[in-house]
Amino acid sequence: MAKRPLGLGKQNREKKRKVETGEKTDDEPSRESTPARSQMSVELDDDADLDDELAQLKGLWSKYFHSDRDDEYVLNGIVHECDRLLRLSEENEEVKKTLNDVFHGIYALALSELTIFKAGDEEATQEKRREDVSSFFDSAIERVELGLSRFPDSQFLKLILSKIIFQRIPLEHISTLDSKSKDGKLNLVEQFERGKEHFSVYENDTELTYEILQMMNDLLDIIENFGREQSIQEGIDSDNEEEEELIDIELEPEHPVYPLQQSLEENYEWLREHFGKLFDAMNTDMEIYPSVANTIGELYLKKAEEPSKIFLGLQYDDDSTAKASDKEAKAAQKTALTHTKKALQYLEKAKLEDDPDTWVQVAEAYIDLGNLLDNESVEQEKAYKTAEEILSKANKASHGKFQDVLDNFLKN
Repeated sequence: MAKRPLGLGKQNREKKRKVETGEKTDDEPSRESTPARSQMSVELDDDADLDDELAQLKGLWSKYFHSDRDDEYVLNGIVHECDRLLRLSEENEEVKKTLNDVFHGIYALALSELTIFKAGDEEATQEKRREDVSSFFDSAIERVELGLSRFPDSQFLKLILSKIIFQRIPLEHISTLDSKSKDGKLNLVEQFERGKEHFSVYENDTELTYEILQMMNDLLDIIENFGREQSIQEGIDSDNEEEEELIDIELEPEHPVYPLQQSLEENYEWLREHFGKLFDAMNTDMEIYPSVANTIGELYLKKAEEPSKIFLGLQYDDDSTAKASDKEAKAAQKTALTHTKKALQYLEKAKLEDDPDTWVQVAEAYIDLGNLLDNESVEQEKAYKTAEEILSKANKASHGKFQDVLDNFLKN
């Protein structure tokens, strides 16, 4: 494991001075404190200059980004190289000119990714893990802000700042909270809004753009389900299979997560909008195209959940006291149908010929669609028939993997 970076306990005043002057701050991991392998193979673009150190740095980051991301040595190698180039730039004006926004961005990315390894360091105490995670995030933000002070129009650096913020909120802050926590100084809304403010679809790196949007998606899920973890675990451990309902945890208004829970709908709408912008900026032959389409489809299905619940409750609830007007039911039905059809458009585009699981997602969306259509109508029967055909095809292609799903559908 990498040792703790030298100088993490230095005074903030000295650290601030070095950041403002462009010197390496003491809490940025140095090459002495982040051991790297003596040799590391780096794949470069065909037209890259083998002597271009920045190109090699980009290749090193690409190696990590497209890997399983379980090798801390690659990140340490990036920090090691950035550190070396910083020292070299103090003596060589030509090197200094090469330290552009990409350099600062990759340095910040490596520092922020190292927080994952620091958080999972089983040899360290909990207090030490928290200190290291916080320090590395501080260093990452300082590095990207230093870059922005020199390249204020860099969309790349702004995107990375957004990434660091959305990564920091759950890893450093929410992970330390429970349902009773109160911390008036921890303003998660301010951090969240700052992350949104600096985000934009970066067409030069759609993969990084997608990853950041997915981070926000995961973060919103954490916020929405905060406090339910114990209920979920108890449900897993319970012998009573009928206990499917999770207990909703009511957070106090003073809880740091509470304000974010109150703005979930607004933030999910923001997320759908920006996923749509990313999708529009992509070509169908891009590797992540199906993943982006699938996520958008899932987000529209999520948007359809509440009106679907209202419609189905009003339509089929036998309790007359719970019934409302046909007008309300029709309005909920119309809204749910709109979102479900939108979801289907994207899920169809996410289908992969060699992945039956993606076919089943489409089939399940058709089932949702059928449930929302007028009972026993031609349209409903058509939706159910389409779902059955897709499920049968997926089950055959996967040698019976979805037999239970198909049987349950046909039985109901």
